[in-house]
This record gives sequence, C-alpha cells and structure tokens, in this order.
Amino acid sequence: MTLSRTAGAVAALVTFLAALLVTALVTGGIALPSADAPAGSGGSVATDDPGATGVPASAQDLPATPPAAPKDGEVTVDLVDDVPSVARPGDTVTLTARVTNGRDTALTGAELELGVHWRPVTSRDELAAWAEDADTSTVARQLSEPVDRIAPGESARVELELDVDVLDLGSDAAWGPRQMSVRLSDDGVPVDVLHSFLVFAPDTEAAPDPVGVSVVAPVTGPAVDPLEPDAYAAELAGLTADGGRLSALADAGTPAGSSPGITLAADPALVAAASAGDATAAWATRLTDGSVTEVTSLPAFDPDLAAVAHADLSPGETAAATDAALPEGWQTPETWSGTLAWPQGRPDVATMAAARDTSADHVLVGEGLAPEGAAPASARTAVTTPGGKVSALVADRHLSDVIGGITDDAAAPTATEAAQRLLADTALLASQDQEVRDDDAAALHVLAALPREWSPDATTLHRVLEMLDDSGWSDVVPLAETIDTPASRTPRAGLPGKDVAPGELAPSAVRELSAAQRAVADFATVATDPAELAGDVRRSLTAPLAVAFRSAPDTRDDAVRSAVTQADELRQGITVAERSTVTLISDTGELPVLVRNDLPTDASVTVVLRPDDPRLKVESRPTVVVPAGQSTNVPVQVRAIGSGNVDIQVEVLAPSGTAVAEPADFSVRVRAGWETVGTAVVAAAIGVLFLAGIWRTVRRGRSPRRTTGEEVEPAAALPDATPPGGVPSSARGLSPGATPVSPSPSTEPGPTDRSVPPENHHA
Repeated sequence: MTLSRTAGAVAALVTFLAALLVTALVTGGIALPSADAPAGSGGSVATDDPGATGVPASAQDLPATPPAAPKDGEVTVDLVDDVPSVARPGDTVTLTARVTNGRDTALTGAELELGVHWRPVTSRDELAAWAEDADTSTVARQLSEPVDRIAPGESARVELELDVDVLDLGSDAAWGPRQMSVRLSDDGVPVDVLHSFLVFAPDTEAAPDPVGVSVVAPVTGPAVDPLEPDAYAAELAGLTADGGRLSALADAGTPAGSSPGITLAADPALVAAASAGDATAAWATRLTDGSVTEVTSLPAFDPDLAAVAHADLSPGETAAATDAALPEGWQTPETWSGTLAWPQGRPDVATMAAARDTSADHVLVGEGLAPEGAAPASARTAVTTPGGKVSALVADRHLSDVIGGITDDAAAPTATEAAQRLLADTALLASQDQEVRDDDAAALHVLAALPREWSPDATTLHRVLEMLDDSGWSDVVPLAETIDTPASRTPRAGLPGKDVAPGELAPSAVRELSAAQRAVADFATVATDPAELAGDVRRSLTAPLAVAFRSAPDTRDDAVRSAVTQADELRQGITVAERSTVTLISDTGELPVLVRNDLPTDASVTVVLRPDDPRLKVESRPTVVVPAGQSTNVPVQVRAIGSGNVDIQVEVLAPSGTAVAEPADFSVRVRAGWETVGTAVVAAAIGVLFLAGIWRTVRRGRSPRRTTGEEVEPAAALPDATPPGGVPSSARGLSPGATPVSPSPSTEPGPTDRSVPPENHHA
C-alpha cells in the first residue's frame, strides 16, 4: 500500500489549473430554509440533530489556507452527517454541517468553506495533531457555500455536496484518511473551524484486514463514608437512576440495534450493595442477567494498587488487602469473565508487581507502555517485574481519548465527528498492521480504556460504534477476544520504577489497615465460618483503599480510623475472667480458667498456661468450644515439682495459633507434698485412736464389777414343772435339764441377790 505520492504528485501539478477551474464550477450545497428566513429562501433550518458519521475527501495539491482567527465561542460549526463515510471514485459525498448562533443578534452574511488535503495522513501522531489542532488552521479549499440568516440562539443545517472525482485522486492514490476542514466565516472573518477526516478508498486497492477494537469502561461508585451511610445510599440511588452515570454505563454496555455494547469492568462490591437496595436493585440486575454484552470483575472496592505497592507489603499482605469478602448471599456471577486489575493513571513497576500478587487475571494499563516506533501493537503484552511477568492489557491512548470524549457534556463531539476521527485512526492502524504483519499472524487487536468518572452519552456512543463496526476495516469486539490474542512483541516504552501520585493513601495508613486485616483473619479462625464472622470488618478495612478516595482524603482518614476501630472491637469478643490466688497442695491437679465468648458465633479456642517457675509443670492444652454469648470453665492439668509461689500467664489461642484474648495473670501457691504429709498425719492419728480404743476395751474387761465363772455358784436343778398358769420349760424352747434365765428386773439387784425368784421354787 502507498502512503505518499510519487507519480501522482506530478499528475496533480499538471492538472492544477484545471482542478481550480472545475472547483469553481462545482455547485456547493443545498441550504435548508430557516425559521427566520422568508419562505422559499435557501440557507438554514432551526434544528439540533446529533448527526451520524462521515467525512468528504479531496486531494488537490493546493496550498493550505492560512490559519483562521481563534474562535470566540459565540458562533460554532459542527459536523452532523457525512454520507458515505468512505469516499470512492465516482461518489458524491454529502456533508451536513450545523451552524449555531450563540449571539444575541442574527447571523447574516456567513459562509462555510470545505477543504480537503490530497496527501494521506501517514502517522497517528499527525492525525491526532490535526484533530486536536488549536490554531484552527485549514487545508486546501474545495468549495464554499453561503449560510442564510440564523436568528439568535438558533441552529441551522447546511449541506455541502462534493463530487469525489474533482479531487483528481487517481488509481495510484493511497488508501486511507485525508485531512479535512470546515471553516465558518462571518462577513469574511473566520469565526470557527472544524477539523475532521475523509477516508478515501481507490478501486484498485482493497481495504486491509479489520482491526479488532475492544472498549472497556470501569463501573465504580462513590467513596463509602462510614460516618454517613445514608448519604452513600442516596448517592448510589441517584447514580443508578435514569440519567445517572452508572445508568448510562449500563446503557453503553447493552447492545442497541446493530451496535454492540462495550465491556464493563464492574466493582462487585458496588453491584452487591446496589442489589440490596430497593431503588438500585433493578440497575444491579442489568449487570448480572446477561443484558450487558460483557462484564468483567474488578477487585472488590476498586483498591488503589499504587498505594498498596508503595507501602511495601508482602505478597500475602497485598493479596489480603485487595481481596475483600463480598456481602453474605452475593457472589460474582458466573457469566462475568475473569478479574481485571486496573491501576489509576500510569502505573510504575512496583504497582505492576503488586497487581501480580492480587487475584486478578490481567492488569489493564490505561496510560504508558506506548509502542516504540511506527509499528502498531496489539493490546496484550507481558511486563517484567521483580516478582515475575505480568499479563498486561495496554490501552490505546488515541482511541481512549476519542471515545472518552463521547459524554453528555455540551462540548462533546457529535457522533459524526467522533466516528470520522475513529474511522481515520483505525484505517491508519489497519494499513500499518497489514504492512508489517506476517500472513499467518493474528490480526491486530487494540483497546480503548475509559476514565473512572466517565458518563457517556449512550445514544451517541452506539451510533459511533455502529459506524465503526460497519466500516469494513474495524470490528468492535468483546474484551475476551482481545485477551485471547497472542501477546505482542513490539517494543514498548518502559515504566518508572516508583512514581508516587498525588492523592495516594499514605504508606503508614496502608500498613495499619494491612496489620488489622491480618489480625482479623487470624482471629476469625475461632469460628466455624471465618468469612461470616469477619466479613463486615474485612470489607471495612478494604474500603479506605478505594481509588475514589483520592479525591476525598478527609473522608478517607475517617474511614481508616473507623475500620481499625471495628477490627479492634471484634478482637475483644473473647476474654479471660480474673481470678484470685490458688493454693495447690497436691502433686497433680486441675487449674480452672473461665473463658467468656461475646461473639455472635461459637468459638473454638485452646487455653495455654505459661508458669514463670519450673516448679509447676503444665501437662495439657485443652481445646474447647465456647458457645456464643456464654462463659466456660476450662480445666488445665498441672503437676507440682516443688513448693513455692508461681505466677501464671493465661493465653487463649485460635486454631491459627494467634492469641485471641488479652493475656491474664494469676498466682498459685504450690505446696507440693502437703497432701501426702497430711494424709500420713491423719492416718497416724486414726491408728493411735484405734490402739487407744483397743487398750480401753481390754482395760474395761478387767473391772472389779465383773466376775469369772468360778465365782458363780451353780444353780439347783429345777424340775420341769409347769408353774400355775405358766408354760413348761420344754415348751419355751429349753432342753430338759437346762437352767432357765429369768428376765432382768427393772432395777438392778444387789450384789448378793443372785438366787432364783421364790416363785420358781416349788415342790
């Protein structure tokens, strides 16, 4: 493909005078009647059509028109339509310009002048310079058309028709964009100039292979103020309502007609919060039900990776700081395609290394890493960091600037202006790629990345994307397709090693949040479900890292303090009750420790005693489950080696091994052997008493009041007679000849009263 003129330039010089004559004979345009103009007059119509897409072309080797005077902003010209958007030999290009009169007097005597340069644009920097030229210069004049009277505050459309053949672009003319200008003059004085492009396609040269263009926009919310939760909810409701920024982003991501939607990189914490609100749930549903063309996930709360990197955290701490748990009951939809880390601004090497430590699949580089030289490069590349290579998706600066300018702002370009710029840019990319790409290599894929606060005009955006997708040399594709292309090996400009941007959270504050995050994670292992116990606190510790806080440093300071306080309060949920001095008199025993659990969930803890003296040895480390809101006595087995006073420190540990309660102290008076000595003394005393009892019993047996059998006189044998009214002795169970014993009298008989009662003596 030819990007400059050779023989064609000579031909242009030969036909120079003829071209001037033809141009003078061309009938310039068709003016639509104005509301203020008399009926049947040509000129202007009061309207404000946003436009479509297109640009005329011309290629005469004429000297450029001198720069116009700077416009004063009172009278402006916009491009609202261009048909066809690609000029070919034999075509007639119809260009529609809109003239707006912002003055308080009528605009009369105005004129529009169309200029097109014959030489193709060969550099993207040259193309951007022309589009963004502030000196309002013009190129070779092709035709002019008078503008009828326009009343104050009104707009009018003026159509300019250009026969492409009068541009004398021969068969050797290069395929690609040309500079084009539309100048508005008032009584011969230039008041505004519009710069655009005409894409010319000769019959002898086919369009290059299409370039894949992915467009991705971040979906992030406002900074979360912990002191004003209601204000956050109200602001979120406004952003997701019709006309709000987040609503416009959802519109931009939803296909409209033949226009594909863009890719949205959404903060899952924002979508989860919106799904829980009555006024915002409908918006959240649009991002989760497949309505949007493609959604990829950002790390929750959109953390500022640069601030994390510059705090010198370890890889594990970086992962914990940027991986907050989502609210219970909400999960990232399976339809979302991966996770994308998105540093703010131009990242440095330290930030890329930190991004590698997150859970993100790729890192989007919005600024920096531009390709070196003129050769184009696909968006995907690899960046080397001290920790290893990182998969990076590098945004194209020019495409990002143009699409990022499609907003609801009054100064935003029209759909036609934006489309013609993008068509010219992608045409140049496609041509350059075809010149350097091998036949078996993948086609070029580029990426447009939009600002976090971007509020698009979704209607205009869809018109632009539709025209871009229908051009034949560019395809609007999902981000996943760009990710699937092989990484580009085109050399790129390097990144700085470390570059701290204004507004970053101070490293000391990042480290404080990280330390609290780590402590809470360790503490939460006491619960069966650590995420449920610590989820709210971990989210509050991640929220102050949000990029949105760069513009609200005072609110961010409040958020840091509030988060650290919440973490401390959670970790005070388990305590050890104080106790008085304990006396241990045995060699072994149990020391009870009272553990209190004020958490909303049962806690599994291990009680550890640490004596300061080896005379007391701890023989167990019991693990118990303390019910939520209750206290439990935990017995700890100990052994006394010697006697003495011992101070003991009590620790309560989580399954992770971290202490989950403030250490408690109590003293133990160890009196080892006292129990044995006491037992011996008691046993000896009992033995003495026993012997004394025996001695007393023996001694009592020798009393003078007791007699032996020798001292008792034998009783006379009594016949077995039956006393009157009595019972024979044999009948009372006595054997014949046995001596009956009389019942003892109620009073003790005297010492000599040993005889049988008289009633027992009878013949």
